[in-house]
This record gives sequence, structure tokens and C-alpha cells, in this order.
Amino acid sequence: MTTPVSKSSPFPLLVRALAAVILAAIAAVPSAAELAIRVGSGTEIVGHCPPPSVPLADDAPLALWLTGQHGEVEAERRAVDDLAARGVETCLIDLIAPYFLPLLPSSWARIPDADLVDWLNATRARHPRRPLVVIATGRNAATALRAARVWRAAGGDGVAGALLLFPLLYQELTPGAEPEYDAEVDHARLDLVILQPRSSAGFWWRERLQARLETAGARVGLIVQPGLRDGFYRRADINATELAAAARLGEIVGDGLAALIDLNATPRVASPDPKEHP
Repeated sequence: MTTPVSKSSPFPLLVRALAAVILAAIAAVPSAAELAIRVGSGTEIVGHCPPPSVPLADDAPLALWLTGQHGEVEAERRAVDDLAARGVETCLIDLIAPYFLPLLPSSWARIPDADLVDWLNATRARHPRRPLVVIATGRNAATALRAARVWRAAGGDGVAGALLLFPLLYQELTPGAEPEYDAEVDHARLDLVILQPRSSAGFWWRERLQARLETAGARVGLIVQPGLRDGFYRRADINATELAAAARLGEIVGDGLAALIDLNATPRVASPDPKEHP
């Protein structure tokens, strides 16, 4: 007796093919936690923007966190996710990677002013009623101030403020000499909150920096962080105190943002016109 030859049904193959098409389509759709903006130079700036855990008001602040000279680090990504869980929408943005620039402090100066304006204009268009605040660390603090300045000069409605973590807004310090400040310090016209580690050189110059920024037209809140050094959460020689602070970076940044929002809500006192008071 001849045994009939069984033929495989084509149905499983069709299912697999259909599944492959669906997966490819899903992969092509940007993640809900990403925000991509193409600027005038053709560069696409992408932000990691996890959605907040609770619905936000139309006028809730949106924080734009610029990564530092080490690129995106895991502690910052965890902090952004933690802020989202706390109901604070924050986008983590690497401005260096899209331009294929080396991770050096000098690279930020090579980002075109026009691209910063395009990026902020596009962000404003997507969030027309929300105050925009910028977060920056170390030497990238100057980029935050520059972005605010060029957007204001181009007719933008202005960055509401900036939160600066251990800002390095001066050249290398020489003992006994007055620091040479970055040129952006003298063009600051926005509300600032500075998170200044106690165990860093900048601690000893904090009041001079604050006075210089205020002379330029900024309002400055200063919060000293005991037991921490510059870049505390990404140091190779991180100690136990800094490790504990790194674990609560989202909370630290959230407290700084709350202080910035409070400062921003305080009416400005008009400065007297020097022509009226010779």
C-alpha cells in the first residue's frame, strides 16, 4: 500500500511573512518617547522624551536637558525617566552626535546658531503654550545661554529659564586671579538656578559668577550641594556620597526645576533708567 505524501500547509509561512511585515512597520515608527526635529542645515536632532505619568496642563513647563561633554550617560537617562514618573516632562537631547563632532567642549561652539533657533522654533510650534526651560551641565552651560540668546535675538518668545548643574562658565582658574568668564555670561537675560557642588573650585567663585550674571540682566538662584564634586554622577572615581546622589539625580533636578519655576513666577522689578538718574 502506498503511503500518501503529506504536503505542508502554506498557512504558517504566510503568518510568518505577515508578522515580519508588521514588525518592520512598527520599527519604522518613531518611539513615543522620542522627539525628532530636522533643522535648516538638514541635521535631525532627536530627544528622548518619556511621557509623564500624569496628564499635564497645556501650560506646564517642558524641560530640555542638553547632554554634557561625555554624551548621553545612563544616570541622565534614568533621571529623565524618573522625572516623567514624577509628572515632569523632560527631553534628553544630545546636540553633538547629530553633527558627528568629537566629544570636546569646543564642539558645542560649532553648532550653528541658526540650527539652535530652528530647533527652539520647532519645539515652540509643537508646544505653543508651554514654558521652555533648558537644563545643562559643566561647560555646556554656555550652550544653554547661547541658545536662549540667539532665539531671543531671532524674535523667539524666549526661554523661560535654565537650570545649570555645576556650570563651568570660565576658563581654567588661576589661583589669586579673577576668572575669565565665557562671553555668554555677559549676555544672560533669563532666570537661572545654579546647582553648585560644595567640593569644587566653582564653589569659591559662586558669588562672583552670580553677581556677573545678575549685572547682565539675569535673575539667579543658587543652591549649594554639600559633599559633591563637579560631574558627581558620572565620575570614574565616584564616592559613596556621590553614588547615593546619582541614584536620586531625578529628584535633585526636579527640586532645581521647582526652584526655577518659582523664580520665574516672581514678577521682575523694573530697573531704574540710568538716563533719569545721572
